[in-house]
Amino acid sequence: MRTLILCSALFLVLNACGPGKPAEAPALRKAVGLPPEPVPAGPVLSGVGTVVQSDLTSVVLDHEAVVAGLPAGRHAFRARGEVVAEAPLEPGARIAFSYQDWKPAPVLIELKAR
Repeated sequence: MRTLILCSALFLVLNACGPGKPAEAPALRKAVGLPPEPVPAGPVLSGVGTVVQSDLTSVVLDHEAVVAGLPAGRHAFRARGEVVAEAPLEPGARIAFSYQDWKPAPVLIELKAR
């Protein structure tokens, strides 16, 4: 029950922050007793594509094949607050992106208009 209450509180607080306040997320995770989010490691891969949809923590892209990475197609990526806050995320926007492979979903580390 305590976990449900903590997760609900975190959800409400993070949604109240909205875009433009990504730096507060680590402090909020700590305040409600959640461990910090692990940072992905490994090679940085880059590609180009089109935004399908996005929210505060994820972006779905239709993209071309990435050399040594994902095949062409539609994939969901996790995104950190600072990436989402500065990116062109309107559906249909052409973008260049960089990511690191991570489970359960790759993590975007850069998104910019193309």
